[in-house]
Amino acid sequence: MKALVIGCGRFGVQVSEYLAWKNHDVVVVDSDSESFHALSKEFTGRTLCGIGYDKDILEQAGISTIDVVIGCTSSDSLNAVVASIAKNVYHVPIVIARMYDPIRARMFEAMGIYTVSITRLGLDNVVEYLEGIKSWRVVRKFGNDVQLVRARIPASLEGKPFSELDVDGKIKLIAVDRQGHSFVPKQDDFCEYSDIVHLSVSMDYLEQARDLLQL
Repeated sequence: MKALVIGCGRFGVQVSEYLAWKNHDVVVVDSDSESFHALSKEFTGRTLCGIGYDKDILEQAGISTIDVVIGCTSSDSLNAVVASIAKNVYHVPIVIARMYDPIRARMFEAMGIYTVSITRLGLDNVVEYLEGIKSWRVVRKFGNDVQLVRARIPASLEGKPFSELDVDGKIKLIAVDRQGHSFVPKQDDFCEYSDIVHLSVSMDYLEQARDLLQL
């Protein structure tokens, strides 16, 4: 996975070093070159000095081929700008933003941007999301019978009709998030890579549902 981390403060260092340790290709951007001294000697990623939302800097970082952008600065506004550009201009599949403001965090999550807020701050949240929640997340349980699930469409299902995700009495597709927009799919609409689908799934059909989504 190719990851772009914006901000090399304490949190940015933790995220960058973890991703590099997991053998991911990491680029770290910060406006202060001195901040890179906080990275350990074992860090194998690349550093780039500049403003995180600057087009030239983002393109030097290779954003057109990046799989995940993580805004780690201490500024909600800067992280918001970076997340919006990554999601809406470059269509990066996975965008994560550190947010102190819970209202802004909820707004960005509605746009398909995962946020790490002040109430759940930490590397564990990012790790959990990248290693599991990005693909399959139980949003809500309705008694012991039904779960509301949020799942990401893998590349292998691109072009598959959304109608094939419905299984009578077992799975019902409710809505789709695509590049910051949400819609209720029509029968002749097709999946696109990295779409977020919201499904109601019968508890006795969870394993089959994951198989259907190839997760």
